Amino acid sequence: MHIGVLEDDLDQQAFIEQCLVAAGHRVSLFTRASELRRATQQQAYDFLIIDWRLPDSCGMDVVAHLRQHDRWRGPILFITASQGEDDVVKALEQGADDFLAKPLRPKELIARVSALGRRSGYATPPKASACPDIFTLHTDEHYISVSGTAVDLTEREYRLAALFFSKVGELITRAHLLELVWGIKGDVSTRTVDTHVSRLRRKLELDGRHGLRLRSVYQSGYRMETCKTTPLEEVAK
Repeated sequence: MHIGVLEDDLDQQAFIEQCLVAAGHRVSLFTRASELRRATQQQAYDFLIIDWRLPDSCGMDVVAHLRQHDRWRGPILFITASQGEDDVVKALEQGADDFLAKPLRPKELIARVSALGRRSGYATPPKASACPDIFTLHTDEHYISVSGTAVDLTEREYRLAALFFSKVGELITRAHLLELVWGIKGDVSTRTVDTHVSRLRRKLELDGRHGLRLRSVYQSGYRMETCKTTPLEEVAK
């Protein structure tokens, strides 16, 4: 599904994006209600996640406006730090389909999104056709297997790999990786991304032999690319 996320806390925003991307969803991020409302008029979204506390509006008002004025009919998951019964009731009355209290738990977030998606007629997203069957992402247990053999990855390595697998063919900048996976500003000068990518390439054998190559793009970042399977004897040269 293509999911729009309205959340002004950048750390929380990055966390939600990581969870959704790892589950195979496409994500668009917004920090202001006006940005989301404008975006829903210009392109199609399958699902919306909206936070209560926003810099330019109240999340409940955004939900009500989308339902009553914009005639938006897709599922909406409302998130907030409040767990009061009155708040839950109000959110649902305003048009939210479900309510999730912070702190968010990854498995519960994905389960709620999947359940709402199924109710609205969206199937669980299949593995991207660009990704060879030899690679399997186990999203619940957070590990990856190659040819059926589990590969030992740290939590950060798994999150990094899940991001690359979800965006095969797309350039991902170092700055974007730092913000999404490490939660630090992209203008920080560090070699940690390069070190982790190099380790990931070695562990998952992303050198072309299995149909995928994790390639460095000079002065930009990285791109996971599909390629013809390379014989092992050529890889060894």
